[in-house]
Amino acid sequence: MVFRPWFFVACLLVSESGLADGGVFGDETRWSFSFLLGAHVAETEDLNKGLYKSPFIGDAVILIREGGSGTGVDGEDVDQNETAEQPFRFDNPLPDEKAATLAGFEFAWHPNDRHAFFFGINSWERTATNEVTGNLPLQQYFINNIVNGKRTGTLSFTEYQLGWRYSFLRKPKYRVYSSLSIHEVFDLDYQERWVFLFADSPIEDLVGVRRDVFMESQTASLFMGGFGIGGEWFIRDWLSLGFEGKYMLSEREFSLRDIRERNDFISGDQVTRSGMPFRRMSDGRLGYLVEDASTDDVDDPDTREDFYRSIRLNLDGWRLLFRVNLYY
Repeated sequence: MVFRPWFFVACLLVSESGLADGGVFGDETRWSFSFLLGAHVAETEDLNKGLYKSPFIGDAVILIREGGSGTGVDGEDVDQNETAEQPFRFDNPLPDEKAATLAGFEFAWHPNDRHAFFFGINSWERTATNEVTGNLPLQQYFINNIVNGKRTGTLSFTEYQLGWRYSFLRKPKYRVYSSLSIHEVFDLDYQERWVFLFADSPIEDLVGVRRDVFMESQTASLFMGGFGIGGEWFIRDWLSLGFEGKYMLSEREFSLRDIRERNDFISGDQVTRSGMPFRRMSDGRLGYLVEDASTDDVDDPDTREDFYRSIRLNLDGWRLLFRVNLYY
């Protein structure tokens, strides 16, 4: 099913024809301000089942035998250490997150006891975190390194909403209503951070060393539609508590772009990170490394992208809200 913003706007305009029909408690015009707190559930399969499972892989120069330095035939210093290039893989899958907290506020105009038109701003942020211990090569040492790895992925957005509520059941102490709304989602971005902290190593100077990798990507705004049902209970004439359930439907799928990445690995680490979990694809979209990729798969730059998949997301899902309403 495709969300069409014009359909929701039309429904809001049609509802205006009923404004003259006052509710059982009169036609007094009122305003309200509401605090909203709840949860929004988004499937986002390409994150949960894709990028969240991607490994961190590459190749590194490993010290096989420490021979020290010697003198060549012409008197120059010669490195007599024996090294070899060895592939490595560091897995740190993130948990399959779906729901996260949504918070915001809302202004509403109540032309009578039956109708309400509202405008609000909400923000949503979902963070998945995991910590593991493993091996990671650095400065020619690998086998005996003990590295504490922490991975964090954060998806967030802010939205404007405009909508209409219709109270079809009205009693002195409570109301039950239906709602219809359109939402413009903006400031939608995804951030991911990998932190590698060296807890033990044959090289004493490596203990306590940190290497960070950070990536951020964004997308343009998109529209969503919501329809649901809710109720409110009046503690006072000017104060009520409410609960609302709503299903949200995106107008389309979206991709993440505007990718920015930074890390603090240095050339002296002698690490080639050929298989990063994320990648800017040739079309500019964010992609993820398939879970079963190997170092051989990503070794060739010409075919590396074949083992990445573009991320496409939507925010369809249920939204449950608790409301505190102040009338004036």
